[in-house]
Amino acid sequence: MKVIRLLAATSLALVTAIGAVEAQTKYNLTLSGASPGGLWSKIGAGIDAAIAAAYPGSTVTYQTSSGGLANVPLVSKGSVPMGLATDGELTVAWTGQAPFKSSMKNVRVLFRAYTPAARFQATHLILNKDFADKHGIASLADLKAKKPPVRMAINRRGNMDSVVSRMVMEQVGIPLDDIKGWGGQVVNAASKEIVSLMLDRRIDFANYGIAYKHPTVRQIAKGVTPVLLDIPASVVKSVADKLGGEPCFFKKGDYAFAAGQINSICIGAIIVANANMPDATAYAITKALHTQIEVFKSKSHRLIKKTATPKTLATPAIAPFHPGSIKYLKEAGLM
Repeated sequence: MKVIRLLAATSLALVTAIGAVEAQTKYNLTLSGASPGGLWSKIGAGIDAAIAAAYPGSTVTYQTSSGGLANVPLVSKGSVPMGLATDGELTVAWTGQAPFKSSMKNVRVLFRAYTPAARFQATHLILNKDFADKHGIASLADLKAKKPPVRMAINRRGNMDSVVSRMVMEQVGIPLDDIKGWGGQVVNAASKEIVSLMLDRRIDFANYGIAYKHPTVRQIAKGVTPVLLDIPASVVKSVADKLGGEPCFFKKGDYAFAAGQINSICIGAIIVANANMPDATAYAITKALHTQIEVFKSKSHRLIKKTATPKTLATPAIAPFHPGSIKYLKEAGLM
């Protein structure tokens, strides 16, 4: 009986605490994202609008950073209350994979911004058709066998997308140092720079993760005749499993320059907090995103408007949800 009374008292205390904090009129929070003007900054604007709608007078300040590889440690150290990260970035931080020397098990998921199935970050292997025809390249296997002096660009160092690109090439048997040995070149560049390099014919091969039919892909297709290379299914599964992503594909007709179905790797994104965030605060944030999801969608990126659902918010990641988030998601019937 004493145990039952203690559990009941603890539960009542949690409910009381959540009610007290939720009754506050304002939350002033910081969300660490990435560069300004991109998908994540617009997601940040949507989160700010949703929390302000739920709790008038509240603000969420979007803090720029180099991305999720920086955001997870910032959250883990308590430097910011919330951070955006891809599944890949959270996975390497949670498991202690490179570039981290130890695992960060004190981060928790508040809610998910988008799932891998949304194809917001899908690996695209785009080869200039002129180069492909000249060297007889129709696949990664051809590239490996013929060893042409290909000039390839992947994302910047420290960006998780460059890790994905590097891992794909290594697992098909083409370590990046081998390309240099063929007389080729590997450069690191942001997605916009990759487009410029491709259009200026300074690279032959763009290997980067970007949203399906992203403007940068359309720009490349307008400036050069591209070939979209397939990633072997075994490599897709291996890389996706290691980095918390999922196998995905572009079906025939998705891209005019794809000969058939193209296998790819897709990665989603989540909002994380430190495990020390008060349960009541995590509860209130998660509740705001659910109850104000239409506000979130209207103020966020145009692609979020098509993909964000209550179910999306509750889609799990490698790290557990915060107890406060779990409490709300269960009450809402989403978990």
